[in-house]
Amino acid sequence: MMCKARLAIAMSKISLPYIHQYRDRHGRVRRYVRRPGLPQAPLPGAPGSPEFMAAYQAAVSRGVPVRPSKHGSGTFGALVTEYYRSPEFSNLKPSSQRVYRLVLGRLAENHGHRLVRDLQPNKARLIVQAVGASRPGMANLTASVLKRLMAFAIKIGLRNDNPLIGVDRYRLGSHHTWTDAEIATFENHWRLGTRERLAFALLLYTGQRVGDIANLKRSDVSGGIIRLVQQKTGAPLTIPIHPALERAMRAGPAKGVYFVGDKDGRPIASASLTRLMKRAAAAAGLPSHCKPHGLRKAILRRLAERGASAKQIAAVSGHRSLNEIERYTRAADQATMSKAALGLLSDEE
Repeated sequence: MMCKARLAIAMSKISLPYIHQYRDRHGRVRRYVRRPGLPQAPLPGAPGSPEFMAAYQAAVSRGVPVRPSKHGSGTFGALVTEYYRSPEFSNLKPSSQRVYRLVLGRLAENHGHRLVRDLQPNKARLIVQAVGASRPGMANLTASVLKRLMAFAIKIGLRNDNPLIGVDRYRLGSHHTWTDAEIATFENHWRLGTRERLAFALLLYTGQRVGDIANLKRSDVSGGIIRLVQQKTGAPLTIPIHPALERAMRAGPAKGVYFVGDKDGRPIASASLTRLMKRAAAAAGLPSHCKPHGLRKAILRRLAERGASAKQIAAVSGHRSLNEIERYTRAADQATMSKAALGLLSDEE
């Protein structure tokens, strides 16, 4: 049996972790994903094929094995371990589980030996404020996750109250919405055929989040339509391909299963795509506030300026709340909007 931590798959020129292979008694090569603490998962089809990559992604996104807590009963370390085993945590999307582990892992490391019953509201506030001193966004996330953890502690009888209720949240600035001039600057610098231009066009003309574009496969496109399920909301979306996006897709790199992979066509994480776009914007001479999420806001702004209804905008963005649509389209040009609004009136009115 060939048993390597990383197996180079010559056929598709990609290298993926956790893959092992062996040749069975009939001479056929069998491949599977093996991760410590989890059952192995077979990989069907040829390496790099859509069914192969789909099975691989499903296998590696399964829950991380839960190690027993080294702390005693009633401690935060034990509570975090118990929460990881709960249906509430298991029902979270893999992306949400990773975010929760960032917060809960730090809590268990710093306060795992402390008793859950001893956490007073003032101490809970200080935990959040310690994070907020340098990372207010992470502080808000910490407060939200700990609030759910304390609700779980109440459910299993470790507390009678939730000390995170009433902890103030930090007011955050919103992502900058790209202007049409900034969009044109990027397009003039990064010509059709570059990986940067393809990633840019996918972000702008689909209105999706970075994580959804990083996971977008060529098999998700057929008949001029993109079909995807949003990671954050679970919403299934069907999005027509805009002509500008079609040009970028036809001219762009065609390596690998995913539309935006690394230079060798291998899949990349959303953080890697964010770094790619930040570097590309800087190379084009754009200010640092031109971040990839601002392209999602830019397409929604354009739709609002051209008179799209809130439901039409939500059909592209996947938002479920009209308040969120309002927040995302706040940068819509007032002059353009007022002209369009008054144009709805007849001469007699």
